Amino acid sequence: MKRKLIAVALIAVLICVGLGSIIACAPTTKYDLIINSTAGGDVTTPVEGAHTYTAGTDVNLVATPDAGYRFVDWTGNVVTIANVNAATTTITMNGDYTITANFALGTLIAGVPDTSQSNQPPQSPTQTIPSTVFITNYCAPMAMVNIVCYWDVVMEHANAQNVTQNVTDDFIPETVAEYLGYFMNTNDTGSPDRPSKGGGHAGTVDPEIALGTLDFVRWDNGNPLPSLPDASAPALPGGKLGYDWTVTLNWTTDYNLSLDFYMNEIDAGRPLVVSFSYWNPKDLDIAVIDPETGETIDVFEWEVQVPGSYSPNPEEQWVEGIIGHAVTGVGYILGWDPDGDGNSDDYVIVHDNWPTTPINVAIPWDHWICLFAVDPGADE
Repeated sequence: MKRKLIAVALIAVLICVGLGSIIACAPTTKYDLIINSTAGGDVTTPVEGAHTYTAGTDVNLVATPDAGYRFVDWTGNVVTIANVNAATTTITMNGDYTITANFALGTLIAGVPDTSQSNQPPQSPTQTIPSTVFITNYCAPMAMVNIVCYWDVVMEHANAQNVTQNVTDDFIPETVAEYLGYFMNTNDTGSPDRPSKGGGHAGTVDPEIALGTLDFVRWDNGNPLPSLPDASAPALPGGKLGYDWTVTLNWTTDYNLSLDFYMNEIDAGRPLVVSFSYWNPKDLDIAVIDPETGETIDVFEWEVQVPGSYSPNPEEQWVEGIIGHAVTGVGYILGWDPDGDGNSDDYVIVHDNWPTTPINVAIPWDHWICLFAVDPGADE
């Protein structure tokens, strides 16, 4: 009996040992995770490069942007990433994956036109309607035409379609700006409806940037502006449609409040007009590429205040508090140190309307008078 028990025990042991060997030899599934990033930041958890994990492992991901940059999203094999738009998230290892953390310089609205004024041929704005007497000091209409054309032509917004229709046969923004200049009473040569009419000033009085924009946008057969008789008023272009937009003015001199207002508009995807008390930017010969849009951003700083601009740019004058230099705001970069000297600043990215400046001018937030936020309404 004892021998039988011993034999049974030995068989049991051998079976257990065999099963243990089989279990021990069974391979554990492993997967590789390769992590990359674009310029402007790093993946800090785990570090960038190749890693190996057991199947089913949830791996923490943390993307950390450099100063002045922001995290955009994760791309690549992202099907098991919990939130591709979050800088801190997880990925579940169900296969071999290669992912990339994408960063961008602040926030930049891509595709906004950059229309320039010039008193040299070809003249900008064009001289096609009777109200145009001279074309210098036309920065405000030029800054606003970028926005009007952006909503109508670039975005094809439902509440902007044909707002510039047939102003010219082949759509010339410089001519659209001329019409806007009439309604803004730019250079005191436009609409008699403007409060400043008869003041003899050069340029556009700041509050009338909003009034003129609203009148031009609403102008159609159902709203034949101007309301006052004006022999020099331009004829309504055939097919032009009118809409009710909103233009909100911000006059605060508080740094944080004004910058917050500006950023809220950019974050909402709405370019806006900024009027600076003067415009004397100095090119720092620093150009960077925005990783998200691929657009080049050129860095400038402020020079001392001057009473006006001079050739080769259009000659302009500005009056402190009521007439400044208007540009189109398209983006911003906070806490940026573009030259690496250890001094960071808050920059706004604007489209200036001088022919000698590049498309995207990044300049510190300073010397503003007022901002004009343009909202075309719902895109239905």
